[in-house]
Amino acid sequence: MGSGFHIGLDVGTTNITMTVLDVEAGTQERFCSLPNPRIETGESYAYAQDPIGIERSVRQLLASFEGPVGSICVTGQVHGILYHDREGNALSPLYTWLDRRAMEKVEGIDSQEHLFRKTGCQLMPGYGLLAHHANRRLGKVPAGATGFCGILEHVTNQLAHTVIDATDPSCLGPFGAFDPVTSAFDRSVLQEVFGSQDPQFLGASAPFAIAGTTSEDIPVAYPVGDNQSGFFGMVSDWERSVLVSMGTSGQISLFSRSADCPDSMELRPFLGEGFLHVGATLTAGKAYETLWRFIASVIREAGFPISEEKVFDLMKEQAIRHGSVDALTVDTRFNGSRKDPVVRGGITNIGLDNLSLGNLVLATVEGIVRELHDFSLDAPALFDSVDRVIATGSSVRKNRLFREALDRRFARPITVAQVDDGAGFGAALIGAVATGALRKEHASALVGTVLGT
Repeated sequence: MGSGFHIGLDVGTTNITMTVLDVEAGTQERFCSLPNPRIETGESYAYAQDPIGIERSVRQLLASFEGPVGSICVTGQVHGILYHDREGNALSPLYTWLDRRAMEKVEGIDSQEHLFRKTGCQLMPGYGLLAHHANRRLGKVPAGATGFCGILEHVTNQLAHTVIDATDPSCLGPFGAFDPVTSAFDRSVLQEVFGSQDPQFLGASAPFAIAGTTSEDIPVAYPVGDNQSGFFGMVSDWERSVLVSMGTSGQISLFSRSADCPDSMELRPFLGEGFLHVGATLTAGKAYETLWRFIASVIREAGFPISEEKVFDLMKEQAIRHGSVDALTVDTRFNGSRKDPVVRGGITNIGLDNLSLGNLVLATVEGIVRELHDFSLDAPALFDSVDRVIATGSSVRKNRLFREALDRRFARPITVAQVDDGAGFGAALIGAVATGALRKEHASALVGTVLGT
């Protein structure tokens, strides 16, 4: 085994975290986090973050750890893009996966529809290629830009002092028009998006490969998407487990060596081992937060100051004491879905005596979990072989309402991953495998030992 600790950096939508793994001891040694705030661009459709600020936070986290480092691997949010110059310096904000510039109309047609008419390929808002297509039509591509990439590639570039021309296939899929089986982009889409007959874009790296080294000669692995990294870091028995992740958005992930995927789900490459069949929602914790904001505003408008924590406590208490699972039905697609970005949520089954705070909270939680569980109904062959659910996310760890809803819907034993950041833990494992400090076949055993999953 190699010496030193192995670091996983997770550049999430809400926070940037660092997980430190000691492979030899089989322990997670450290976890720390810094916020990753949204920034204003003056564009009503933008959801942007500051790549320079992200770089500073990453270096601050790394500087806080004094032990010998054997590897670094970056994971986190995918789909979004930022523009860079020839040396890899950021020239634009990070337009994240929540950005909606693709739905802005130019000459009477939005960029999603425009690209579909040109190529027959319909990409969802937030996908990288569509975001660049929209920026070209909106005149938003910055002067001096020689290319664009995701935030994971950008952070890897900054750490390794390079401009990588490849990345893990898990990061390529979220740009859109990518075939996870052949690891190739649709050339006609690339030609239209780049406005070139010979467009040059990121290629696919080999799994568990090294992208470069830091100025201190620390190996930096190619970045891996948070879904795949999280699955690798939290699931020890791939075929018999389903991973349910509830963060800002929600995901349900099933492993298969088959590429036969339901239309409602997305096929994603998984580290050269097979595929993840993923059902993804745009709101999970975000839907619960939306309800929290509404309740807090009502209380404060009535003249009663109340803390954020007290509002969350009130919601949980009312749901437990007075809520009924069947009283209301809440459709939690508050920000649309990946298949239909314009659809919106709603509340139904309202009667004269059931519109209460407890019922509304419980129905929202139930709606979040139901939206995820519905994907499993489209993949019965995979789901029938599953005998347990691995659940992750602060919502599941901190709020019994979500655990109880998972238990009702999935009707299988629920194991809550007791780890602060499963994707970061998985990235640390991937870096260890990439450097030879850990054999790939031993990674799952280490997951079971450290996390109990």
